[in-house]
Amino acid sequence: MTAKAVITELALDHFFTKIKDLSCPLDSNYHIIFTNFSYIRQSFTVHRTVMQTYTLYELNEYLRRVLALNMRDAVWISCEISTIKPSGGHYYMELVEKDGDEIVAQSNAVLWKNQHKKLVGKLGFELPGLLREGIQILAKVRVHFHEKFGLKLHIEDLDAAYTLGQMELKRREIITRLKREGLLRRNAEIPLSRVLQRVAVISSAQAAGWKDFEEHIAYNPSDYRVDIQLFTARMQGKFLESDVLKQLAKIEKRNRSFDVVVIIRGGGSRLDLSWFDSYELGRRIAKFPLPVLTGIGHETDETVTDLVAHSALKTPTAVAQKILNTFLEFDDHLNIIQNNIYNNIFNKIQTETHRLDTLTRQLEYKAKNNIQQAAQMLEFIQTHLSRLAAMRLNEAEKHLAHLEHTCHILSPEFALQRGFSITLKDGKPIDDVKRLKKGDEIETRLNNGSVKSKVS
Repeated sequence: MTAKAVITELALDHFFTKIKDLSCPLDSNYHIIFTNFSYIRQSFTVHRTVMQTYTLYELNEYLRRVLALNMRDAVWISCEISTIKPSGGHYYMELVEKDGDEIVAQSNAVLWKNQHKKLVGKLGFELPGLLREGIQILAKVRVHFHEKFGLKLHIEDLDAAYTLGQMELKRREIITRLKREGLLRRNAEIPLSRVLQRVAVISSAQAAGWKDFEEHIAYNPSDYRVDIQLFTARMQGKFLESDVLKQLAKIEKRNRSFDVVVIIRGGGSRLDLSWFDSYELGRRIAKFPLPVLTGIGHETDETVTDLVAHSALKTPTAVAQKILNTFLEFDDHLNIIQNNIYNNIFNKIQTETHRLDTLTRQLEYKAKNNIQQAAQMLEFIQTHLSRLAAMRLNEAEKHLAHLEHTCHILSPEFALQRGFSITLKDGKPIDDVKRLKKGDEIETRLNNGSVKSKVS
């Protein structure tokens, strides 16, 4: 036996073993495959004895014929897209099956351009979400074997419901984990500022949702001014998580410069939005020091990012309106305060006006009363002034006469007339004998003259 024949037989034995272990969903096909490969193996042994060797092309041609004969119908397989490369409208993929992180099966596959167009008509916007790396798919494939290029699976159909189901299971696992860790509503507990005036936005600069958000803020009818800073990130695909996490880290370093963080994109299919069903992204948002608002743009489903955010709104425009509403509510609050101040001032003015009117009336009454009393007094005085004046004058004259009589009685002259005398020394009256000494000259005055003498 030649070396080529040995290698060829070993290759066929290996392939026969793999076919034997194949879990084909069609039992009849499985038995047909097993039976025919047994026949091929026996035939190859006979031919090897006669021909000695087979070429690789001949071996592969045998395999192609057997597969063409026994795998005529397409089959459904579950697998993961490991890599995918679009080219010329075709999509070339590497499909794998994993046990944990270990790859246990691997095969090349292709979705041809014409078949892709059919799937676009069937699945619409869901199709791009299915054709991406890391996605679990249920694909209807037809097995093709080419002598030169080997085994390749031609994809004819995709079951979006299967992929969505797998994503929903993953989403629920993440939500359960976040809930168990107490993170699901942690960001919602952060109080919103009364006015959201400084806004950090994470979005793609080309996203329609960003444009809608920006225009709604810029052209608001009340002309409120909002300070917006865009932190660009890819909002779909495998780079979404890393881009958003990177921008959140940048914002956190400047968290005192912002009142709120906004994550927005312009809608999309449920598969497009599944990139937001990330544990790491959800955990980061839940623990973020600023409130996070989302406007991812899906009307019915909530992503993990929506659930952990402070507030989840359906569209970027709704997020913009929520921010503007804080201005409106603050204006309303100011208007209430202004009205309260006005009412208080008005009530105070009314109270003081009433009090002033009361005081005015009381003053008028007292003034009139005082004037009346004064007039009555004046009339009384005018009426009795002459009599009172005469009486007072008469009393004064009597008092004066009394005083005059008193002065006369007390006068020295009257005392002299009554027989008293006055002793003078140096012209001054002597009222104490002790003031006199021997030899002093004194003068004694009497009623009708005076006598001078010397003290002996």
